[in-house]
Amino acid sequence: MTDLARGTQASRGGLDLATADPRQAIRRAKLHSLFVRHIRLAIIVSSTLAIAFVGIIAFFDPFKRIPANISVGHVGLQGSRVTMTAPKMSGRRPNGQPFELTGVSGIQDILKPSVVQLIGVNAKIGMDDSTTSKITAQSGIYDSNKNKIWLKGKVRIINNGGYDIHMPSAIVDIKSSALVSKEPVLVYLNGGRVAADHMIIGDNGHKISFDGEVDSVVDSSITVAQGESGASPTETPR
Repeated sequence: MTDLARGTQASRGGLDLATADPRQAIRRAKLHSLFVRHIRLAIIVSSTLAIAFVGIIAFFDPFKRIPANISVGHVGLQGSRVTMTAPKMSGRRPNGQPFELTGVSGIQDILKPSVVQLIGVNAKIGMDDSTTSKITAQSGIYDSNKNKIWLKGKVRIINNGGYDIHMPSAIVDIKSSALVSKEPVLVYLNGGRVAADHMIIGDNGHKISFDGEVDSVVDSSITVAQGESGASPTETPR
C-alpha cells in the first residue's frame, strides 16, 4: 500500500470519527433540551397547583359563612377537613340578645363551610326575657346557614330564670330559641320536676309542650341553682 493510500484511509478514518461526534452531541443536546422542558413543565405545574390549592382554601374559607365573630386556638388541615382547637363563635340573635358557642375542639369540611362539628359544647344564649340559658353537651353539629345546633350526649340546659333540663339529645334553633328533644327529658323547676318522653319549646321560649308519658311532681324542696351549669338541682330534706 502506498503512502498516498494510507493517507487517504487515515483521512477517511478521521472523517468517520469526526462525523460520529456531532451526532452524539446533537443527541445529547436534544436530550438535554427535552429534560429542561420537562423540568420547566414540572415547575409550572407545581406552581399552578400550589396557587390553585391556596385559591381553593381561600374560596372555601371555613369561617366566612359563620354569621359572627370566630376565634380559634389552633388550626390544622387534614385533607378537606379543617381541625380547630377551642373554636368560639358569637353574635346576636334577632332580639338583640347575645349568643356564644364554644367547643373544646372542632372539625369543618371545606366543602361544607357552614357546618362545624364540635366536641365539648358550651353555649350561652340570651333569651327574650333577658335571662340566659347555658347549654352543655358532649358533642354537637352547628350549621350557620340554618342557625341550628344538633346536640348529643348528656345535654343540659340551665336557665337563671329557674329551670334545669337534662336529655340525651336536642335540636336548638338559636334564632328563635326553639328546642326539640325526641328522647326522654327531665326538667327541674323551682318547686317541682317534670319527666317526659319528648319535649318541644317554641314561641321564643315561652311555650313548653311535653309528649308521651309525662310524670310531674310538685315539691317545694326542689330548687335550681341559679345559673350554675355545673351544679345539680337539690331537694331539701323534710
